[in-house]
Amino acid sequence: MKRFLKLALILTLGLFFVACNEATLEGFTKTGKAGGLTITYSSAKPLVIGDNRIDVKISENGKLITDATKVELKVFMPEMPGMPYMENKKLLAPKGDIYSGNINFSMGGTWQVKIFIDRGGKKYKYSSSVIL
Repeated sequence: MKRFLKLALILTLGLFFVACNEATLEGFTKTGKAGGLTITYSSAKPLVIGDNRIDVKISENGKLITDATKVELKVFMPEMPGMPYMENKKLLAPKGDIYSGNINFSMGGTWQVKIFIDRGGKKYKYSSSVIL
């Protein structure tokens, strides 16, 4: 009986660590609207404190947009008691059908995300948030 319990414990712990490891391999994706555009921002890895590569896809009526003249990503955390306002901005570079860049989250918590897009003389703004 002790041998069975020991084996069950080992298997349970093994499955737990495999599940935790798989969870850390999953990336991050969020989608929303800005005017008539659909904005999807993602990371191949989970978001962490420090540098994160963020990819932004922009589509209109299901067709990917590659002609934006400017795509800027801004993350910020509002001022709180005992903590100053924090912000990081990045002009994203076009790479095929995505706009990509590294952004830094300096601490854990809820970060506000703004994506500003200039396209065809129009300006679009997408607002979201992420929790680290």
